[in-house]
Amino acid sequence: MHKKNIESSNENNIIKSKTETFELISNFLFSFFFTFFAIIAVGQVGLKLFGFNMLNVETGSMEPVLPVNTLVFVQSAEPETIKEGDVITFVINEKGTLATHRVININSGKRIFVTKGDANNTDDGSISWDNVVGVMRFKIPKIGGVFQIITAPENRPLIITVIVILLVGIFIWETAVKIIKNTD
Repeated sequence: MHKKNIESSNENNIIKSKTETFELISNFLFSFFFTFFAIIAVGQVGLKLFGFNMLNVETGSMEPVLPVNTLVFVQSAEPETIKEGDVITFVINEKGTLATHRVININSGKRIFVTKGDANNTDDGSISWDNVVGVMRFKIPKIGGVFQIITAPENRPLIITVIVILLVGIFIWETAVKIIKNTD
């Protein structure tokens, strides 16, 4: 009889240890994902307030300065303040496609820029001042692709679903942990 009590106690200790481990893991995961998504949301809103857009570099036209999947921070700017050598983002077609290239010439009278990707052999031609989105202020290499996936409008339902599943999963887990603790 005494041996069964020891075995039962050992089993309870193992269950308690595993429960505490899973509780720590679930708390960490919840905190990590909540913080991750909160930083992105607050960051985007905060940057928008200061006239910034965050964009992913999708081509190698500006390598090595801007490798593919670099996250660039582009700030709204008056065309008159842009100088040769600045890297600007501009609309290149009716579809609203954006490009981020270096200004190599300015014609203030005609209100046009001539831009060129650092890795390109030819310039982009004339870019109207009206098509300028802004000037690149800073960059973070290698995270643009992840950022683009997370913030793409077509992915919002998936991201919201993942967040809801995490929250529901953590709620269920914590409820189960409380039930197990109360049965000890």
